[in-house]
Amino acid sequence: MEPGQPQISKWVMDIFEDWEKKLSVLLSAPFNKTPCHSDRENIAKIKAEAEKTSGWRREWMLWQAEAMQVKSDSGSGEKGLSKNGMPSWLERIEMELASAASPTVNFRAVQQKRFIPAALILGEMIGHEFSMWHADNSGLAVSLDRLPPEFQLLPKAILEDHRKRRLEYVREVVAIAVRQPFKDVRQFFRGFSMAMQKGSMTEQGELAGATSTTKIYTMLAFYADFVLRLQSVHELHEWLCMMLGKLLIGDIKRVEKICERIGLNFRPPGRPETRP
Repeated sequence: MEPGQPQISKWVMDIFEDWEKKLSVLLSAPFNKTPCHSDRENIAKIKAEAEKTSGWRREWMLWQAEAMQVKSDSGSGEKGLSKNGMPSWLERIEMELASAASPTVNFRAVQQKRFIPAALILGEMIGHEFSMWHADNSGLAVSLDRLPPEFQLLPKAILEDHRKRRLEYVREVVAIAVRQPFKDVRQFFRGFSMAMQKGSMTEQGELAGATSTTKIYTMLAFYADFVLRLQSVHELHEWLCMMLGKLLIGDIKRVEKICERIGLNFRPPGRPETRP
């Protein structure tokens, strides 16, 4: 915090720090889900289909099978990308996606520790979180339904797992907020109300603050550990066209510009550069 700035309430700082830790664990941890017969059948089917193709398409199918196995097994397997191993390009688009999902929040100010009044900004963030993950918000399901049917299983499992745990945390924070000094409580719920009125996702499945590239950023973030397996912008372009359609993606030059903007580089043996 810069000298002369108002003191940020300790309870707000504690929640910001705790929230970042919990989100990091949530995003990297496997699901507490026991494999069922249909899971095993789907995994076997995908692996069999993978043997019929080659290149990035084969790699994509094998990645799906591996991801389904990991998410179905709470005791073993990879846990995804940790914060320390996160590529720099993924950190950049995370900010863009956070802004699209929480359009009332100035995330650049938050990143620079300039979140004053802090209780109001915390209320905005928690309000957007509640709006996004509430069971009555049909936007998430609508957005997933746009994916090809064979690619919907894993994202829908992630949706249900995240919804439960993130709403539990919203309730924890609200319970803490109502016990604070009256001035902080007023700021918190003013921010919460502003976020709820603006919303996080429309009924059509679009993020409230989405831009023309938000859907592409979402795919890159959601499937980041698969994107790390691709060997060229050409492969990335073909995969994005398969997932989102050629009309939305455009030509390869657009994908090249997006990669340049976020710093996504492909180098032999096919891994984008990561932070040391």
